[in-house]
Amino acid sequence: MKHLFILLILASFNTYGQVQRVIEGQSIIRDNIIANNEFNFFRDWNNTASFKSGIGESVILFPIVYSTPDSKVVLHGLQLNAFVKRQVASNVYVSTNISSFASAYAKDFFIRSIFIDKEDVKKMITYIERDIVPNLKTTYKKQSKEYVYKCKEMFMSFLIDEKQLRITMHLSDFGPLGDGNGGGDQIEFWTESQVETIPKFLASIKDAYSQMK
Repeated sequence: MKHLFILLILASFNTYGQVQRVIEGQSIIRDNIIANNEFNFFRDWNNTASFKSGIGESVILFPIVYSTPDSKVVLHGLQLNAFVKRQVASNVYVSTNISSFASAYAKDFFIRSIFIDKEDVKKMITYIERDIVPNLKTTYKKQSKEYVYKCKEMFMSFLIDEKQLRITMHLSDFGPLGDGNGGGDQIEFWTESQVETIPKFLASIKDAYSQMK
C-alpha cells in the first residue's frame, strides 16, 4: 500500500507538471476541403518522414497539394497520418485479468490524419533545427527542459528529463472522415527509442518543403 501511495503521488506530480497541450483551430487546407465542393488532392509518397514507438504506433508525414479545378486555390503542405492505439480514459474499468485485457487492447489501433500548412512546415523546420538537433546529447541532473512547437492541428514536444529524451505529438482528432464526427479532443503519439533519428526526419521534411511552390 505504501508503494502504491508513492506511485500515485509521483503520477500526480507528473500530470500537474506538464505543459498544457492546447490545440486550437484547423489548417487552411482543411478549411478549403470543407468549403469547396470540388477539388483535387495530390499526395506524394516518394519522400516521407516517420517515427515509430515501442508499442507499434507510428506517424508518417508526406507532401500534399490541394487545388480547386480552376486552379484559383493551390495549397501546399504536409499530411500526417497517425496509427495509434485507442487510449483508455481514466474512468474506464480495467479487468483484473491483465493478460486478457492487454491482448484485446493491443489489437485496437485506429488511423487519424491532420494537415500542416506550408508556413507551419517552415516553422516546424526552424523549431527542429534550433531546439531539437543541437540538444540531442544534452542531459540534466535533477532537472528537465521541454521545447514546444504548435500549429493549428498539432502540438509537438521535445522533452529532456535528466538523461531521458522524448518526442511527443498531440494531434487534433477530427474523426475517421476528417469532418469532426466520431472524433475526440486529441490523440497522443510519443517515442523515446527513435529520438536519435530526428536528423533523418528533419532532412525529409526540408526536402519536401523545398519542393513546395
